[in-house]
Amino acid sequence: MVATGPAHDSVESLVRNKYGIELVILEHARHLDSNDYGAKLKSLLESRHFDVLIVEYIHSSYCLNFLPYDCHVILDTHDIISERTAQFKKFNYGGSLYEMQENDEADIFNIYDHVMMINQPDFDKACLMVDRQKVLLCPHPSEIYCHELRPEVRKIAFIASCYLPNVDSINHFVAHCWDKISAKYDVELDIYGTVCTELNCSDKKGINLKGFESDLNKIYEEADIIINPVRFGAGLKIKNLEALAHGKPLVTTRHGARGMETGANGVYSIADDDDAFIAALSELIQNRYLRETRQQHAHGFITKNFSSSECFRPLYDAITEFDITQ
Repeated sequence: MVATGPAHDSVESLVRNKYGIELVILEHARHLDSNDYGAKLKSLLESRHFDVLIVEYIHSSYCLNFLPYDCHVILDTHDIISERTAQFKKFNYGGSLYEMQENDEADIFNIYDHVMMINQPDFDKACLMVDRQKVLLCPHPSEIYCHELRPEVRKIAFIASCYLPNVDSINHFVAHCWDKISAKYDVELDIYGTVCTELNCSDKKGINLKGFESDLNKIYEEADIIINPVRFGAGLKIKNLEALAHGKPLVTTRHGARGMETGANGVYSIADDDDAFIAALSELIQNRYLRETRQQHAHGFITKNFSSSECFRPLYDAITEFDITQ
């Protein structure tokens, strides 16, 4: 695995010792431009041969200009950027992140032997942009964890980075939903992650800005219900998969459920406006049996649809096919 950097000098050994993965940081001390990163990558690859290279994120495609030999190249997209661009503009956040038009994105996709999509809607759209044989559906896998289900709900949790759609979603929820929930029920809202650095709601009743927590098990052990009121963005909402993998009742939006639509309102609750979100939360708070049922269904849904073998099989098959044809 190669990362541009900068990064702390010890990060490679930490990753190797903890995960058994070789990580190479191209530059530890400072940010470089794409030409300098490319030159460092070329120098690294000249001493080692790889049959397949996976490029993470479309904005890293510049590195293809520096490959010293022919090999198969796969793009791990994470998001369709033209889709994200349209979503951001719809909610008046145009220009907040780098943008791309669909035709330009399709041209870059066509450079690669394969492009990986993280959910079914993105896969379907990519198949309209490029040859279907290029497109691989490789969602994010999750492992099952078990936690005790408490008889009463005391903690509602939101876990997120400071990515703009996360900040927008929890600010909207606090402004339009939380007062009605906290006035009716004896519950608290715990907010975790770097999203806390962008919020200004610690003075609101029952809201706890917890900040970054490295132990996800600790978060899910304390939480009774997980919310993700995200209104726009792109890709697959991995925080939703993690909530289900931990067996936690989840309330999210239709947008938040992209890529996991088959579990809607049986595995988790969908709510697309403020009143619906309040109603869905209230139902879970009041109904222990529903929470127990959701826990069982969530684990089954993850096992069936988001195991490592299921998610990575298309990528494995593509790489194996490359090896056979050499």
